[in-house]
Amino acid sequence: MAAPKQQYDIIVVGGGINGLAAAAYLQKSGLQTAVFERRDESGTFCSTEEVLYPGVKVNMHASLLLTHYGQAYVDLELERFGLELLRPPGSKYAYFYPFLDGNALLFSGRDARETYEAWQRISPNDAETFRKIANFFGPIMSVMGRGGPPSRQTDESFLAFLDANESIPFLPKDWIWMTGIEFADCLFENEQVKVGLLSYAATSGLDGLSSRIAGPLAVLNFLTLFTAEGGYTARGGSHDLTHSLVRCFTHYGGKIFYNCAVEKAVIENNQVTGVFLSKSATYPEAEFKASKAVISDLSAKPTFFGLIGEEHLPASARVALKRFDYRGSSLFTNYYVMSERPNFAASAKFPEVNNTFVYNFGAETLDDASRLIDGCMVRDVPPDPPVVWGAAFNYCIADPTQAPPGQYTILTWAMVPYDIRPLGGPEKWDDLREAYADKVEDVLVQYLPNLKTSKLARYVNTPHDYVRRNPHCGGNMHPSGSVNEAQMWSWKPFSGCGAPKTPIDRFYICQSTGVANYTNLAAGYAAACEVIDDLNVPRPDWWKAKAFDGAAELLRRQGVTQRFTVD
Repeated sequence: MAAPKQQYDIIVVGGGINGLAAAAYLQKSGLQTAVFERRDESGTFCSTEEVLYPGVKVNMHASLLLTHYGQAYVDLELERFGLELLRPPGSKYAYFYPFLDGNALLFSGRDARETYEAWQRISPNDAETFRKIANFFGPIMSVMGRGGPPSRQTDESFLAFLDANESIPFLPKDWIWMTGIEFADCLFENEQVKVGLLSYAATSGLDGLSSRIAGPLAVLNFLTLFTAEGGYTARGGSHDLTHSLVRCFTHYGGKIFYNCAVEKAVIENNQVTGVFLSKSATYPEAEFKASKAVISDLSAKPTFFGLIGEEHLPASARVALKRFDYRGSSLFTNYYVMSERPNFAASAKFPEVNNTFVYNFGAETLDDASRLIDGCMVRDVPPDPPVVWGAAFNYCIADPTQAPPGQYTILTWAMVPYDIRPLGGPEKWDDLREAYADKVEDVLVQYLPNLKTSKLARYVNTPHDYVRRNPHCGGNMHPSGSVNEAQMWSWKPFSGCGAPKTPIDRFYICQSTGVANYTNLAAGYAAACEVIDDLNVPRPDWWKAKAFDGAAELLRRQGVTQRFTVD
């Protein structure tokens, strides 16, 4: 401990799950890798803690685990290292959206035809539109990722993407100029279908629904991807994903330095050569060398203005980063323990909802959706009444170990602005905490009436609490920042960056790369791919998984064949 090794091939700044994934890939490949983490625990946004009372496991942030979508699930053998993904036994559906009239819009967790049949109960015409979309994209989705690692997003690939979409028959010719709300409004007829669909598209970034390009893509991504395979929880809570990555990394000889905040990257002749620790680190102001590469798992501004420093950036990058937007996905969390299994009012018509893991609620009309966007993106005040479009989770029907026997836990994420400047700034959330939690609860009990009689305890987390735990997130639930037309494709986090590469030689990023749900570990995988390719190191034989390999295997074990098309 007095004299740790100070020379590594690779250094990763930040012990989040994507930083750990990149580190595990490179360490398993034989490159000596070290991770430096500010806190005393890895996975700040993928943590599970007993903050209420012993035995109640509160997932502090990451809850919808899509790890099985990505290559790392297979390549890193995360099951071998303890990760067990769970969903409610026998559940056909991954998501539902309840309405006050007793209807519910259901999305299958395994088969596009099941989604089609569920939509027929709400709107036969919209079900037929979904059939056309699923049948067109289904064959593409079934082979998605089979061509190897993701190519870097460039201006040329964006133009090629637009050209390819010219031939899609059901896309409006001017879709690129539409917001997500306009796009859904154009494709579908029934308001409940539109609201339910938009609520899940919004989970990748509320700002996307009000943005050109990003909005329609968020809607299409949900229709074509998430309705053919849903998310899971992990046995014991989300932090089990973090544990499995740490076990994998350290099993192959990786080193994690906890309580070791990095002050600066060491740069010589525009080349990163290592990192310099802060005064408060376990090894104060120590310098550690990286002979081959440094990877940042921090978001854009802390990475380039903090680790790198403005003096090493061109003027165009400094301008883009000063404008970098974190708005659109700030979350206000209510967490409950119940003495009864949650029983939704919509189960009278749609009994399947009581065995479905994920749901949203609160907006009944497109006007409610517009009110949500106006409050969060324009007026900077919390929507009143609240709208839970960040997602809500019914954990214990999938994993009973997350609460004592006979108890059930649920979480709700209401989308809100972070800064709330008209009310006094983000610190004002400390004063608003319980009052706004009551408002969320008043909305929730309309859809979940037995919460009134079975509530044992409530825990509340505000957007400012998230920032205090993880300052580099900027108030966004996705550390990659806002998903909008100015911060996507080759322009994320700034034009010319080439993420996961950067303009600084041997320096890479595995956040701010445009990946919305970070639990699929795609950002960490992409960074590892870039590093090992740039080093001209042959990929080992085990580095070969394709996207969705893990998803198909999990469904196979359940006796289900994954199906992306209706017909």
